Amino acid sequence: MKKGLLSLAIAALIPMSGFAATTENGLMEKSVRAAQVLDEVLKIQDNSIPQDLLDRAVCIAVLPDVIRGGFVWGARLGQGLVSCRVENGWSQPSFVRIAGGNWGLQIGISSVDMVLVFVNPNAVERLSVNNFTLGGDASVAVGPIGREAKANTDYQLKSEVYSYSRARGLFAGLTIEGAALAIDHDANATMYNNKAVPRQLLTTDGSYAPSSLRTYVRALDANAP
Repeated sequence: MKKGLLSLAIAALIPMSGFAATTENGLMEKSVRAAQVLDEVLKIQDNSIPQDLLDRAVCIAVLPDVIRGGFVWGARLGQGLVSCRVENGWSQPSFVRIAGGNWGLQIGISSVDMVLVFVNPNAVERLSVNNFTLGGDASVAVGPIGREAKANTDYQLKSEVYSYSRARGLFAGLTIEGAALAIDHDANATMYNNKAVPRQLLTTDGSYAPSSLRTYVRALDANAP
């Protein structure tokens, strides 16, 4: 019964647009903000995403200012960008949205910056579908912390996605089991002039992206070459 209600809640949240940037200027700002979050997170000394995990990353998504909160059940609503590795660096970004909830007594609303690191080779296929559930369609785990951590010694690389959050200056792994991640087709259409096909975006060199979105690509090139 509880799972059924949660699924209905997630389905109801996905179409919401009030939390998301919809204009070209708003989406440009989202790209700049995502790049800023990535830069700041990866510059945290000795307490950030392990370099070993970054080296294994197939795709990386950054969702700035995800709203988290609620009463009895907690909701997450956010918008951000994802790029995947291509031959010469990182792909054109695709906009994504996340909506999800977890049961438990959660009172109040807060904003968190979310980073998702995809390590499974099929990440592009996962991201190219209309939406999928983290923890259901794709396994997700709380991301390990520590720049020098090694996958073969300090943690086991068994999940498809590793998740992180930053709130009030603190950076840590994040539990997002059950959250639904979806391509933001409307945002892509705005920035790519209605010519955006998710799989094509995520397999095309980021240098072909609109100049207003290359900030995010450059951040990935600099921090996860």
